[in-house]
Amino acid sequence: MESDLSLTKILDKIKNELTSKISLAKNTDKIDITILSQQSKTLNEVILTSKISKENKSMLQKFSLTLQEGTTAKSLRYEKQDLERVISNLND
Repeated sequence: MESDLSLTKILDKIKNELTSKISLAKNTDKIDITILSQQSKTLNEVILTSKISKENKSMLQKFSLTLQEGTTAKSLRYEKQDLERVISNLND
C-alpha cells in the first residue's frame, strides 16, 4: 500500500511540474525538462514496487517514456492530458 501512496505522490508532482512548465512557456519555446526526467525515473522505480496490475504498469511505463520527450509547451499539454487519462484509468 505504501508504494501505491508513493505512486500517487509522484503522479501529483509530475502533474504540478507539467502545469508549471506549461504556464511559463510559449508554444515554440524549448523547455528544460530536467525535473520531469528525474520524476520519470522516480516513477519507473515506484512502478516496479507498486501492486498495480500489469496493464496499469505498462500504461505508466509508456507514459513515463513520453515524459522525457516533451520539449515544447504544446507537447507538455499533451503529456498533461495523458497524465489525466492515466490517473482516471488507475482510479477505475
